[in-house]
Amino acid sequence: MLKKRTLVVLALLSIFMYSNSQIVQKSDSIVKYEKARYLKQDLNKFLILKTLYPTSELTSMITGDVVFSFIINKNGKLENLALKDFDNAFFLNSSKNAIELLDGEWSPAKLNDSPVDMKYLIAFRFRTSLEHKPYDYKGQCRKLIDKQKYERALKALNSGIEDNKYDYELYELRSKVKEMLGDIEGAKNDRLNSNRLKVEIMSIIDVTEPIVRRIGPLGVTKTTTRIQ
Repeated sequence: MLKKRTLVVLALLSIFMYSNSQIVQKSDSIVKYEKARYLKQDLNKFLILKTLYPTSELTSMITGDVVFSFIINKNGKLENLALKDFDNAFFLNSSKNAIELLDGEWSPAKLNDSPVDMKYLIAFRFRTSLEHKPYDYKGQCRKLIDKQKYERALKALNSGIEDNKYDYELYELRSKVKEMLGDIEGAKNDRLNSNRLKVEIMSIIDVTEPIVRRIGPLGVTKTTTRIQ
C-alpha cells in the first residue's frame, strides 16, 4: 500500500509542483501534498554537526556518499531505517551514528490535509576541498545561462549531476538548458527526475572539510586538515 501510494504521489507531482506546498491538478481532481518535517530542530544543521568526517579518509582525500531510506509514518514516527547505498564503511558508520540520534517528533506527510505514511531518502555526501570552497555548479551555470552559453552550461551541469545525483535543482537547471538546445525529450526526463527528487529526498547532508597543502623544508608537501 505504501509503495502504491508513493508512486501515485510521484506521478501527480511530476505534472505540476511548487517548492514548498504542492498543489497538483489532474483532470477534475486536486491533490495537495505536504512533505514531512522534523519538528525538534533544523534537520540539516543537526545532522551536519553530528556527522564526523573520518580522519583516515580525510587525510587521504577520499570522498563518497551514503544514502538511507526510511518511513515517516502518519503518526510522526521514523521507522524502517535502511541502508540504500554506500561506498565506504567509515562513511557509513559516521552517518549512521548521526541519523540514529534523531529522537524528536515529525510532522507527517499529508495528502489533502490527511496524514499518510511516506518513504524518504537522506543522502550524506563526504567531500574534501583544496584550500577553497566546493565548486558552485549551480551558480556558475546560472551565469552561463544568462550569457546564453548553453553548451558550456550543459557541460558544467553534467559534471554537477555526476558529483551530486540527488540535487533536484541541478536537474531542473539542466532541463531548461536542454530545452534551449532543442533536446525536448531530454528536458522532459530531467524535469521528471527533478520532481521525483523533490518528493523523495528529505535532506542532502554535505560533510565538507578543507584540505591545506603547504611546501615544507626540502620541498616536502605537508597536508593539514581542520581535524587533528
